[in-house]
Amino acid sequence: MEQVEKSPISKREDTEMGESDVDENPKSIGKSSSDSESSDSEDEAEQNGQLLTLESELSTNPSNYDAHVQYIKLLRRRGEIEKLREARENMNALFPLSPSMWVEWAKDEASLSNDSDSEAVEKLYERGISEYLSIPLWSEYLNYVQEHDPQVRECSADGISKARNLFERAVTAAALHIAQGSQIWDAYTQFEQAILLTIDQSDIQVKEKQVQRIRSIFHRCLSIPFANLKSTLLAYKAWEVEQGNALCAESDDVDGIEPHVASAYQKAEKMYNARAHLEEQITREDISESERFQNYMVFEKSLQCTFSTLEEYHDLFLTRVDGLRRRMSLAKGDDVLNYSLIRECFQQAADYLSPHMKNNDGLLRLYAYWARLELKLGNDLIAARGVWESLLKTCGSMLEAWKGYIAMEIELGHINEVRAIYKRCYSKRFSGTGSEDICQAWLRFEREFGTLEDLNYAVEKVTPRLEELQLFRLQQESKSFSEATYQREQNLKKTVREKRKSGLSTIDEQSPAKRQKNTSQSPKNLHEEKDTQRQNLAEANVRKEQKGKVEKQVNELLMKDTNPSKTRLYTDQCTAFLSNLSFKAKDEDLHRFFSDVGGVTSIRILYNKFTGQSRGLAYVDFEDDEHLAAAVAKNKQMLLGKSLSIARSNPKQGRKGSIALTAPDGHDFNDLECTNRLSIMLSKLVEEDASNRSGIDESSESKESVEISKGSAHKRVENIQLKGKNTFAVPRNVRPLGWTTNKPRTTEEGDDKPKSNDEFRKMFMKT
Repeated sequence: MEQVEKSPISKREDTEMGESDVDENPKSIGKSSSDSESSDSEDEAEQNGQLLTLESELSTNPSNYDAHVQYIKLLRRRGEIEKLREARENMNALFPLSPSMWVEWAKDEASLSNDSDSEAVEKLYERGISEYLSIPLWSEYLNYVQEHDPQVRECSADGISKARNLFERAVTAAALHIAQGSQIWDAYTQFEQAILLTIDQSDIQVKEKQVQRIRSIFHRCLSIPFANLKSTLLAYKAWEVEQGNALCAESDDVDGIEPHVASAYQKAEKMYNARAHLEEQITREDISESERFQNYMVFEKSLQCTFSTLEEYHDLFLTRVDGLRRRMSLAKGDDVLNYSLIRECFQQAADYLSPHMKNNDGLLRLYAYWARLELKLGNDLIAARGVWESLLKTCGSMLEAWKGYIAMEIELGHINEVRAIYKRCYSKRFSGTGSEDICQAWLRFEREFGTLEDLNYAVEKVTPRLEELQLFRLQQESKSFSEATYQREQNLKKTVREKRKSGLSTIDEQSPAKRQKNTSQSPKNLHEEKDTQRQNLAEANVRKEQKGKVEKQVNELLMKDTNPSKTRLYTDQCTAFLSNLSFKAKDEDLHRFFSDVGGVTSIRILYNKFTGQSRGLAYVDFEDDEHLAAAVAKNKQMLLGKSLSIARSNPKQGRKGSIALTAPDGHDFNDLECTNRLSIMLSKLVEEDASNRSGIDESSESKESVEISKGSAHKRVENIQLKGKNTFAVPRNVRPLGWTTNKPRTTEEGDDKPKSNDEFRKMFMKT
């Protein structure tokens, strides 16, 4: 079999695997040379057999994880580079590679490339850190960039900026790891200290700036609870001593350190000590993974985690963004942070909070802040618009979200974009009066920024919408009022029934003497009843008067319609109703059709309120009944290809001279058969006027109504009176309460005087 030339990868692996097997006796090397050649050939044959077996297994069962791992190890030993790359890609397409496999892959590729081609290796590290949170993987990535990137190695401005951004990403992703997080911080401080050594001693300003940067990194590190926290404190104090500050570098106390740093360190140390025992339990090998997880969850719940609400998480994200923004704003020259760090933080906050904070002011504040920074720091208008659009997908029914988007575009002077946003949102329904507010805002915008044509267009769109909202709001409010009124009436009826029932029970329980006493007090009760009747009649008259005014207001409201079929009031005395009318027919066609009849005063073709198309129905008013009769005589004549049906309009009659009303959608109704919508509107408006007039009992209208009610109620009560003592029944010839008649009574009708118990007893004895 052809001998496979070994690559640097296989040579390095053979060296690593065989160093411990080398015989210390040089004489044994010569004796075993022939044996090693034969063993190599046997090993190669065995490897070929294993390759075939593994390839067959993977072709039939690609999901065999262990087969992938063994296949990659075998190819790496043999040094077959192309097959090795393909095997790794195939496995990664199905499984995430372990951190050690990513490090191994990156090192293999680094050994085959030079420093000028480091981008491909960096991409491998990026793929690895996207799959795992691994401190060793991050450390290897950082070391590789520092050693193999020419710009970073030479400490150029671009190289330093690149390395700092990478370190900040590592700190954000992995530096909170309790057991290994200190490795990232140590590497970060060592990198910045190395830069300090390259600064010219004469450049005092630049040197001092670098010293402050290193000090800031130490301060951040000392506020995080992780292992080796005391070692970090000692390293910081030793570094401060090197800068000429008087500190005890051998003591692990916080004496001499700035108060806010000492407070943060003590808090972090306390948090770590609370978890130290748990970390020891996690690292034990004699317990299962489920036991580790269970212990961890019980421990964390017992700590009463600080961030227990969404608002606290929200504030945490914003605090992180605030810090990054300040650092980016204060930095100058080559020290400016990459804005992508802020964008990533916003994206993480949005992904976490959006599902739980829909239509929330906190989420709106987060997105508004994000969009503003995209403009100010990122200089990316498209990204800022994308932020607002993303918010509208989640909170499209939130008026403030639309207003914020509009405010940004107005500030930038993008008039057409603002107009487009108004067109999208003016027809949406918002809570409260938001729908009306957005319509009015569009009109104000066009008055201030638009042309006359733009304003006319906005008015044309907004006016029907405002009328629709007004009617809808009246309907909803009236419905609520009607339900409340109905409930009050039911409660009143219930109260009356209970009082009546209790009154009857009291009468039954009273003695004859007491009932006689109560009967003598009946004039007082009768007076109270008269007052109640007068009040009811007065209220009815007031409501009747107000209803007439309300009807006028409702008619004026319904008359506002941009549809070609104008809403109007009309009488039904000289009106013809037309059906089977061609959908193409116009007012001019009907005028020509009735030109031989004459006397046409108005024509109303009914249209569909949604489509605007004709409904094939119309009303035609004539001057008198003679012209109407002549028009009806043309029944079944052809108009525009259709046989026209003509009949005298005969809606359901109410009282004489009833007025019919045509709604904007073409529906006809008169004041006696009002639709639910009109009745609700009338009830609401009447109630509002009545409530405004409540308490004004001394008005002229009320006085007049009360005087009228006095006469009628007095007359009604005086005509019928129940007389007698201890009356238990009313004879048949006694009329019901409230019966009035002007017909004189005859003797045949009998005596209207109620009979007492004694009189009835005598009557029965006679029989």
